[in-house]
Parts: sequence; structure tokens; C-alpha cells
Amino acid sequence: MGMRKEKDVLDLIEKHMDKIEECLKTAMETIEYYIGGNIDGAKSAALKTDHLETETDEIRREVEELLFSGAFLPNLRQDIHVLVEQLDKIADKAESCCDMILGQRPEIPEGFKGDFLEVARESWASYDPLKVAILSLLSEKNVDIEFIREKTKEVGIKESDVDGLEWKLTRRIFTSDLPLANKLHLQHWLEKITEISDRAEDASDWVSSLIFKTRI
Repeated sequence: MGMRKEKDVLDLIEKHMDKIEECLKTAMETIEYYIGGNIDGAKSAALKTDHLETETDEIRREVEELLFSGAFLPNLRQDIHVLVEQLDKIADKAESCCDMILGQRPEIPEGFKGDFLEVARESWASYDPLKVAILSLLSEKNVDIEFIREKTKEVGIKESDVDGLEWKLTRRIFTSDLPLANKLHLQHWLEKITEISDRAEDASDWVSSLIFKTRI
């Protein structure tokens, strides 16, 4: 029975990651539509993002219920629980980014649109190596620890790259002739965009913790 529960947990984590990926995809579509001036498209994509984020929450709760019912040894159970929570925050931040678009409608000058898209795409890209690392860790085949470590390092590198882009764009915003209120509004939305890579790095740290304990 214990082994069955553990298999169910692993299957749910994989399902959870797939759903987060969908959520990120529709959130990116929201950003692209909004920056491109298609408000109706942005609204539709944002609504899908909201629904997908709700589904990720539901899957997370299923994982928690199985863990609380005794799946895995206690010392590993806590780490798996935290990892799933860290993953779920990625979807939360994607939804939050879309909520700000539709709720606050930040005004993005033409000269900054390409920069915002670049930062968003780079921030979102940090999820790809994270997902590969976790799927490799959950594999029932021989686990390649070095490969997983390389993927977690890749997440960190991408997060650092995003930080660099964020700094450059922030500097451009605040040295522009925009009114201060607009500058602060753009900075706030930029921070929401870069939170995706921040949360991906947090999750990758827990993956590193797990590979030093035991193979799942």
C-alpha cells in the first residue's frame, strides 16, 4: 500500500508540473496580447491562466493528502511537500502577473515593449530546466545525479541572467522622461515578471536538497 501511495504522489507531481507549464504558457500569451494591444486576447488568456492556477492548487492538495496519509518516510516527506509548494508558487506568480495586467493596465511605452517581452520570456524559460531536473529525479530508471545538478545550475544561471536584464531595464525606465508614477508602475510589473525565475530558483534549491538525501 505504501509503495502505491508513493507512485501516486510521483504521478501527481508530474501532472502538477505539466499543469504549471500550461499556466505559464497562457500567462505568456496574456503578456504578448497585452503588449501587442490586443486587450480581448489578453483577457481570454488571463482567464485561462486563472483556471489553470486553480487546477494546480487542486493537484497540490491531492499530493499533500497522500503525504499526510503516510506516503514516503517522514524525513523525505517534508522535503517533497516543500518542493511541491515551491512549484505551486510559480503558477501563483504567473496568475498574479496577469491580474496586474488586467487590473492595473500598466502603460508600456513603445520603446520598452521589446524589453518587457525579452525579460518575460527569459524569466519563463527558467522553468524548463527545472522541470527536466525534477522529472529526472522522479524517474524510476537510474538517476543521473550529475545531469540533475547541471539542470539545477542552469536554473540559477537563467535567474542571474534575468536579474541582469531586470537591472538594465530598471535603469532605462528611471533615466527616461516618464513621470515618476509611470516609472514606479512599470517597475512594479517588472518585479512581478521576474518573480517567476526567482521562484524557479527556490524550487531548484529544494531539488538539490533532495538529491543529497536519497533517490525518490
